[in-house]
Amino acid sequence: MTAVDYGPRRPAVPRYSVTRRQREALLWIARGHTAQQAGRRMGISLNTVNSLLAGLYRKLGASTGPHAVALAMARGLISPADIELPHARHSAPQPTPGPRAHPASERPPHARTSPRTAPDATTPKETAA
Repeated sequence: MTAVDYGPRRPAVPRYSVTRRQREALLWIARGHTAQQAGRRMGISLNTVNSLLAGLYRKLGASTGPHAVALAMARGLISPADIELPHARHSAPQPTPGPRAHPASERPPHARTSPRTAPDATTPKETAA
């Protein structure tokens, strides 16, 4: 039996170029923003962001935002330094405060308890004489 030559093989992962805007939209998603928030930051509509991300997901073979971020990081398209927010780069991590008890005056309105008084049905209304 002889081997059949089917021609050149396609690479397992096609190499498509990612546009600057697709990468920017992906970075906003990687930073935890929604597509709508990314659109506001980028100055474009939600539909445009979704179109950019759909094209990017197709190029990467991803099905979700986190999947696309992981694939982009694995392929070197983005790095953890790209995802870091600019203001967080030069500041030391702040400890997360634990739960604390609020004094009664600082409690949110839904947590305040106040006695409910029902209208007194036994007292007749005063009438003007």
